[in-house]
Amino acid sequence: AKDASGNTVTTYTGSKNLTFSGATSSTAPVTTPKVTNTAAADIAFGTTTALTFASGTVTTNMKLYNVESAVVAVTDGSISASGADRLTVAVSAAAFNKLAVSLASPQINGTAFTGTNTLTAQDAYGNTVTGFNASTNNVTVTNSLGGTVSGLGSGGTNVLNQVGDFTSGVA
Repeated sequence: AKDASGNTVTTYTGSKNLTFSGATSSTAPVTTPKVTNTAAADIAFGTTTALTFASGTVTTNMKLYNVESAVVAVTDGSISASGADRLTVAVSAAAFNKLAVSLASPQINGTAFTGTNTLTAQDAYGNTVTGFNASTNNVTVTNSLGGTVSGLGSGGTNVLNQVGDFTSGVA
């Protein structure tokens, strides 16, 4: 807690109900940003969070899941963080966890796929892992529906296994 001059207000003590805002949810799965309350429980942004201050300070943990530059603000209902008092946080993708397939629509049964169809490397929250490297994480494409898969990887294989097979996490 700071006064207008930026000094810590040491008399701001005890349990305070704060509401955090400014970060957004991830997309796949939708995961809401959270802050840890005094009892170590995760509380969603936008929900009142009980925190206990001592001499104007408190320590908490934030869990942010969406890749973004978030400007986190907090209020206790009567005073609010504004301007330089807010916290700017750059959130990066977590480690590679899954692949997402996106097919151009419509596709026609019994004919070769058309349009731009993509395979995207993602973290557990649906953020694109832009540094994904197929040479260290080989991707093999198979087909259980009949027909053939072609045009992937190097030579006649259906393996994406070269550094350049994905650009910014997308093949």
